[in-house]
Amino acid sequence: MDSNKIMSVEEQRQFFAQAEADGLADLGPCPSHLDEAWIDIPLPDNQTNRTKVVWPKSSGKLPLQCPLVVYFHGGGFAVCSPDLVLAPARGFASLFSCVVACPSLNQLPEQPFPAPARIAWEVCAWLSDARNLNGGVLKDAGVSVDLGRGFVVGGLSAGGSAAAVIATIPGAVSAGVKDFVGLTPLQAPITGIFSGIPFLVTEAMIPAQYRDMLKSRDEITAENHAAHKAMRLDLESRLGVHSPWFSPINLDLSNPKITQGHPPKVFIYGGQLDQFRDDSVIYAKWLSQVPGVEVRASVLEGVDHIGWLTLAWPACHSRQLKEVTLDGMAWLLDLGYDKTQELPI
Repeated sequence: MDSNKIMSVEEQRQFFAQAEADGLADLGPCPSHLDEAWIDIPLPDNQTNRTKVVWPKSSGKLPLQCPLVVYFHGGGFAVCSPDLVLAPARGFASLFSCVVACPSLNQLPEQPFPAPARIAWEVCAWLSDARNLNGGVLKDAGVSVDLGRGFVVGGLSAGGSAAAVIATIPGAVSAGVKDFVGLTPLQAPITGIFSGIPFLVTEAMIPAQYRDMLKSRDEITAENHAAHKAMRLDLESRLGVHSPWFSPINLDLSNPKITQGHPPKVFIYGGQLDQFRDDSVIYAKWLSQVPGVEVRASVLEGVDHIGWLTLAWPACHSRQLKEVTLDGMAWLLDLGYDKTQELPI
């Protein structure tokens, strides 16, 4: 593949479908201590969302009560599938005894923005009623979701962006933000947000107080920098970058209602070598103005726009990426794990 060639959406879909298939072959079948299944989550307007659910098998007579993690894949809201994040989903289920739901976030361009972000919210609204999973795919599993134990929404890249947006919607709805009128309400509050390598700012919409912080677009000079920039600008052209559906930074914090109901914990990481590095830094700075929100944010040295993924690429399975991902999720769930053990694939 020519690294300087801008692939069409269809070419990207074909490329990543093969990359996911190769990664799944390396990942192997579902481990014996876990179960997983595909479900179709019903959405407004007679739509559905294809979602992969992973959960730990119960080893006792009493049902296993589990927190819920909703984890969105990346792909610019247009490509890839939930299998892209099956590797970390299995890791979360294994180490934290949680149920993990990985929805599809690939509706562009067939459904114009903000449709993918709106769908992500509606999926979370459906999952926020524990009866939907407990009376469905988990009905005879000996496992049930207990949202009182934790309800974390997270993801990588576009998935991390969607999680950041979802965090602000309850408050924005109470403040009367017109963009969010007509949404299905949550049945339980989100307790934590995981936002890995998000894309949340552009030169066109960044507030003046953050403008000097946006340096990574020009500082990152990778071999295929020109192609990366062209792909970013192409994606920006398909997103409503001034909308709060694109970024919470587009919300007006002078209205105190905006931040009401924001999840109390947010974990963020960016990559030092990523053109979107400063998006994570600026997001953390923006969150510092939100009362009652505890933030843990870091920029990973030597890391590009990558995360712990199913893909059979060595960079996706580094101990550094796995540990930062597991550490973040452990903190959000108020749990721990044995760091001396061999980490999941």
